[in-house]
Amino acid sequence: MKGTCITEKATLRKEIRAYIQDQIVSGRFQAGDRIVETQLAKELHVSQAPVREAILELAAMGILEERPYSGSFVRSLTLEDIEDIYNTRAFLDEYAARQAARKITPEQLAKLRELLQEMDEAGNPRDFVEKDMAFHAMVVEAAGSPSLSRVWESLRLAEWTGLSAAVTRNTLPELAEQHWQIYRLLETHADHTAGAYMFLHIKNFGDELKLYFAQRDGSILPLPGRGPETAD
Repeated sequence: MKGTCITEKATLRKEIRAYIQDQIVSGRFQAGDRIVETQLAKELHVSQAPVREAILELAAMGILEERPYSGSFVRSLTLEDIEDIYNTRAFLDEYAARQAARKITPEQLAKLRELLQEMDEAGNPRDFVEKDMAFHAMVVEAAGSPSLSRVWESLRLAEWTGLSAAVTRNTLPELAEQHWQIYRLLETHADHTAGAYMFLHIKNFGDELKLYFAQRDGSILPLPGRGPETAD
């Protein structure tokens, strides 16, 4: 994405956020580094406003931290941070799956199935992650709970999917099959089973990330195969 001019307004903030995450994952931005809005805006040929919005979203996720009168900095994550993030998401997604199994409509099931077929055809991890995040967002929507939707979206927990996908021992087809299993449970309205399966689905990702974290003596970034030389 270096030297790329981002022009589509509808995806501008999302693309900037993804770019910053990629730079953190690749090791270009490391724990304690300051993220300079003006520098990024110039690099991406955009105004500062969408860069600022992307930074605020990453701060909401817990990847960046805002320091008064100093700016935005990459956080140094701990095992406790990872456990807290994934436990919180596991509980929220469990509730979403349980409610969705009770309320999901034939139209929503059809959209999920179409998305899963696209997930099966995803040719690379980035495309797969996009489909993965969309899948979980659709499950939350199908749960029919405005309060859940507000909390889930504000915490931006699904945005951690990229980190999970980078360290998981599962192949993309294996991950896709896990989502198909969730779909089948929603389709049969097996609410408690759907919730339990969803909880384990999310919790296992957190456990893998914690294991990777521990094996690197508390240093989670850069992720495997994503050193500066391989950055986009």
